[in-house]
Amino acid sequence: MPIGSLLICGLIASCSQSVDPVAVHMQANAYEPEHDEVVAENAVTDYYPNRQSPREVVYHHLSGGTIDVECGDDECAQGSFKIIDSKLMPDGAYQFIVTSDPHIYMVRDAEGARILGYLAKNDRTGQMRYFSDLKQAQTFEHQGDALRTAGKVALGALLVAALAALVVVAAAADAPASQ
Repeated sequence: MPIGSLLICGLIASCSQSVDPVAVHMQANAYEPEHDEVVAENAVTDYYPNRQSPREVVYHHLSGGTIDVECGDDECAQGSFKIIDSKLMPDGAYQFIVTSDPHIYMVRDAEGARILGYLAKNDRTGQMRYFSDLKQAQTFEHQGDALRTAGKVALGALLVAALAALVVVAAAADAPASQ
């Protein structure tokens, strides 16, 4: 999945729908260029020129609100987005730039003159949120990691204990046979 697609999915915060979305390919007309359109339970998303390699994605929530994301380079590591009536951020035009951390995007004003904040994607939930400072974004990104690690350690300990029990049972079963 291209970097920009991660941002796009995070911004629209509904990449996984409860009802399978329906995709159609729209031919160019007097109002719009050729593109793919995905109609889901609560939104319509237009991918220009297509879903496989989008250069621009426009998300229209059926209850209102629009997010328009446009790539600024071939890898979509930077670009711009416009938000209207979203709970994620205030209405306006912004620039996004992928940082060295693939789950954190720097957000600048439309001209690129000022850093406004950071969009962070949580490792565990996939949810994306906007923060005014990098430390908060990093904390959110890793929120829940300790619990997940503890769960993996506990599962590993249970597997080792089960394996040890199997070895003991196998040795006990083999002991009478060798006498």
